[in-house]
Order: sequence, then C-alpha cells, then structure tokens
Amino acid sequence: MPNSLPLIENTHFVNMLALAQRERIPVISTRNAAFLRALLLQRRPMHMLEIGSAIGVSTALIADTLSAWGGQLISTEISIPTHAIAQINMAALGLGNVQCFCGDARDWLIRWAEEGKPTFDCIFIDAHKNQTHSFYEVCLPMLSPNALIIVDDAWLFRAKMRDFYAMLTKKMQAYSLHFVDGADATLVIKIA
Repeated sequence: MPNSLPLIENTHFVNMLALAQRERIPVISTRNAAFLRALLLQRRPMHMLEIGSAIGVSTALIADTLSAWGGQLISTEISIPTHAIAQINMAALGLGNVQCFCGDARDWLIRWAEEGKPTFDCIFIDAHKNQTHSFYEVCLPMLSPNALIIVDDAWLFRAKMRDFYAMLTKKMQAYSLHFVDGADATLVIKIA
C-alpha cells in the first residue's frame, strides 16, 4: 500500500496483504485503495456500509480512515470463513469503529431498514459482480441525502455487471468511472 495509508507499517496489515496474495483472495488494489481513501477524506462520511469484506483489507482501510473523524463502518461478508478471518483481523488491528456481519447483504439491509436503523452516507460495493445491480437496488432506500456509492473493479468485470450498467442507463443514473488502476476503474455515484 502507498505510504500515505496509515496502516502500511502495521505488521498485521502487511501480513493480511501477503495472505491475500498467497491465497489469491481478491482484495482492493493499492491504487483503488488510495482513491477510496481520498474520496472518504473529502466526503467524511459518518455512517458507511461495505458490501463484501473478504478478509478485511478494504474494511481495515475504510475503518482506519473513518476513525479520524469518528465515523463508523458496518461491513458485510457472505462467506463464513472469510468473515471469521475479517473479524480476527479487525480485532488484531484494534479497529473499534467497525462491525462485521456475516450473510447476504441484501437480506441484512432489508432487516436493517425494517428495524429503523440509521441510513448510510457512503456505501462501498465490492462483492459478487453479477449481483451488483441487486446490491444497488436494496441500498437505495438506506442512503442519506447526498450519499455516495462506490463500486470497485467496475471496468475489469463490466461483462459480469451488464445488468447493473443496464439498470443505471434505464434509471438515467449518472455515474463516473475513475481509471486509477491501469485498465480497471472505480465507479462513483453521487446520490442527489
């Protein structure tokens, strides 16, 4: 990770990155992580949701960034083994501003809304690319005014995300693609 990211010198975080590389666990790229961090520093969300934590690399980066202004992160992961690893990693890193939940984010969000829980200022989607459209749909009612939706790897996996792009076109939802990582892009939607 770039030196501008506070976790770069944390031994446990470095070990997380090594595990991800060794086991071929998909995690956020260095450049996308720096871009995400810059967006968060600019917007300073107080309540953020992450859909798809894997072992917690992006979770740690987000939670660490949000901690600077007291922001809170909720992270969801559908895989029981990777969710367990993410929880262990958050504890080892001492990140107390993140709650990790295991299960399908769509089901979790429906329950969250039914219980009248707070809305989110920012949502980061980095889960099953062929389901991005359904994650987006279920997130919409849970967004605060002027919220941000960020989708990782939105160009590299665009073929798997065909339904998502078609839905954005049908809804005439504006978005921007940021090619900060070579041939891949991060997609950003600003909700009015």
